[in-house]
Order: sequence, then C-alpha cells, then structure tokens
Amino acid sequence: MHYITITNPNSPTSESPMKQWKKSSPSTMTSGGGFNNLSYVPLLPRDAKIVLLDIEGTTTSISFVKDVLFPYALEMLPSHLQSLSSQEQGELLERLQSDIHKLDNNHPVKQELESNLNASNDIVSYVTIMMKHDVKATGLKHLQGNIWKHGYTISHELKAHVYQDFIPFLQWCESNSIQVHIYSSGSIGAQKLLFGNTIHGNVLHYITNHYDTTFGNKKESTSYKNIAKDLQVSSKDIVFISDSESELEAAKEGGIGFPVMSVRPGNVPLTSVSEKYPKIYTLLQVCGTGC
Repeated sequence: MHYITITNPNSPTSESPMKQWKKSSPSTMTSGGGFNNLSYVPLLPRDAKIVLLDIEGTTTSISFVKDVLFPYALEMLPSHLQSLSSQEQGELLERLQSDIHKLDNNHPVKQELESNLNASNDIVSYVTIMMKHDVKATGLKHLQGNIWKHGYTISHELKAHVYQDFIPFLQWCESNSIQVHIYSSGSIGAQKLLFGNTIHGNVLHYITNHYDTTFGNKKESTSYKNIAKDLQVSSKDIVFISDSESELEAAKEGGIGFPVMSVRPGNVPLTSVSEKYPKIYTLLQVCGTGC
C-alpha cells in the first residue's frame, strides 16, 4: 500500500491538518490506542480520489444515533402515524412486513413476533421490536427518516453530532479534489437530514453521493460492487472507512482496494479481525501527518 503526505493548501499556516489537530486536541488517547506513536498512521493512498464513509462510529458518534435518534423515533412514532392516511398506514405496514419477511427464520425479531400474537399487524409493535434488535432494513429506515425530518426541520429539536475532525477533513478533501461519498444503513433522506443539520451547520455541499440499503446490505460484498458501478470506477480505487469489521470484510471481498478501520470512543470493541486493516483514530490521519 503506497502512501502520500499532503498538506492543506488552504490552511492559514503551512502546518498539516493533523498537526493543527494535535495542537487543539489531547496529545494521546486512552484505553487502547490512539496516538502513542504518531509516526505510524495510515495516509491516503497515492492518487486515491474516492473516499466512501460510514456514518456511525466514523463521522458521527454511535451514542448520538442510539441515545438520541432512536429514542426520538420511537417517541414520535404514534403522532407520526396519526398524520398518515389509512392508505399510507397500510403501505407502511406492508413495507415493514416485507422487511421482516426478508430476515432469516431464526432472527430474534421473527421469534419475538411469533411469541407475541398481539404484535401481529401492529405498526408500533413491529417498529419497536425491529429497533430493539437493530434491524437495518429499507422500510424501517425510510420511516425513521420521515420522523427525524420533523425533528430536524420543523421542531428543530435535533442537531446532528459530527466529530470535530470531520469538517477539516471535508475541507481538505475538497482542496485536493477528492470525492467524499456516504454509505449508511440509514436512508438517503435520513443521511441528508443529518449532514444538512449538524452542530456545525450544513455540510452537504462537501458530499458528492449518498448510498443506502437500496444498493445492498453493508455486510454483503455485492453492495460495494454496486456502488463502484454507480460511481463508474473500479472497486480497487475506493477507500472505504468504517468502524465495522463485518463491513470491512464485505468491502474487501467486494474488491474495495483500501478498507480502513475507524476507531472512536464508544465504538464496538474490536476483535482479531481488525488486525487485517489499517486503523485511524481521526479522519485527519488520512490527510497526512506532515511530521
């Protein structure tokens, strides 16, 4: 793997983004690993121009999704359903049933529904059980996106978390003609709401494309081939950054040339599988250290 160190031409100083970050952030990270040795950091592969980013645990903290967005969706679900016509509720129910039908027969959602006859054909029960088991399905994600839209754009109760390094990373990519794309289990609509309403403002103009489960499950290799085909590039030219070992495994199998592990506080603990991939503890590491 070839690496290149590039400094940010838009920086007010000649210092690299990483060096600026080091001045404004703690010099080390605790609990396993961060910058104990800053000379050993992955950099963006030479000539790489396509970066595909996961959201949870990469651009945005998992706790924001699990502790803010998910509870909000459940809390607002009843009032959202009241705003739908009978026909719209019926169509929603069919989409959720389709999501459930596609799950493995031994999936805990199916087992719980089978043991709870009162949950049959009840949208609230379906959604509650599916979210309890973190189902990443198109119908459910579309519903969540519609509910979050109210919180982001109408009540303004929601402001999306993004890590401090995300904005300078985006600016660096723009300065170096590197395309940034998003691939998340959340619907494309939900992605655009999140990045259009962050704690640092609207950053959508930095993002070229959004991909969701309509291009395939993130744990299936064909999904990454589908994205490469849509981008009209070879899979081997894509840098994919995610906190999920299973996603990186699928990406590698799908021909992604540069799978990279994102390590953030609060992410799922890593196993030996992660040793296959370069790790970053901030997105600025792919910009070069300039050390």
